[in-house]
Amino acid sequence: MNETAFNVATQYVTEAEQRRAQQISLIAKLTGEAQAHARQVLTEIERTLAIARTHHAHFLSFADEP
Repeated sequence: MNETAFNVATQYVTEAEQRRAQQISLIAKLTGEAQAHARQVLTEIERTLAIARTHHAHFLSFADEP
């Protein structure tokens, strides 16, 4: 397994999780249209996080190969 690629994938997951948490915190402070827009942004962050987690899982599966 390429450790550098694995480390980058791990970093992407960590950063996306942090962005998600920050966005959820922001949403709690907003109302109305601003909150609706922030929720749309959260949806995109969650999509990005799902992709990052998938890439990370692929690297983990490579580690299990002989």
